[in-house]
Amino acid sequence: MDPEALNDLVQTGSAAIVAAMVTDAWQTARVRTVRLFQRGGRDPQEIEAQLDRSVARVTREGTEAAREGQVTRWRDDLEDLLSEYPDAADDLRALVREVKARLPQVQQQWVQNITASAPGSIAQGAYGNIINHSGSLSVTAATGSGADSAAEDRQGRRA
Repeated sequence: MDPEALNDLVQTGSAAIVAAMVTDAWQTARVRTVRLFQRGGRDPQEIEAQLDRSVARVTREGTEAAREGQVTRWRDDLEDLLSEYPDAADDLRALVREVKARLPQVQQQWVQNITASAPGSIAQGAYGNIINHSGSLSVTAATGSGADSAAEDRQGRRA
C-alpha cells in the first residue's frame, strides 16, 4: 500500500473509531476494533482496556481536543498494525464502512450572533432569519436560507 493511501486509511479508521465512542455505534466499533488488533496474538482484554480508557477520556473531557488526541492515538496504533500486517487493511476498511453506516446523520446548524453597540452602528447577518430584539442593539441571524429570508424581508416591506 502506498504511503498516502495508508495515511488516508488509518486517519479514516481512527476517526471512525473515535466518532463511534459516544454513539450507539460504539459496541459494533468496539468489537470490530478488538478483532482487528488481535492479529499477532494480542490479548483482547488489553485491547478492550485501551478502548475503555479512550472512551472514558473522550466522555470525561468532552472536548474537541480530547477527541483529536484519541484520533491521533488510534491512528498511530492502526499505522503500526498495518505496517506489520498489511492484510489487515481490508478488515479496517470493513470496520470503517460498518461504523459509518451506524453513526447518526450529521445535522449541521449555523448560528451567528452579531452585536452592534455603538451609536449609529449597523449589524448585518450574512444568511438566515434576522431577529431584532426590541430595546436592544443585538441582532441574531439563525439557521435558514439567506435568499428565502431576503425575499421574505422584501415582501414584508412592500406590504
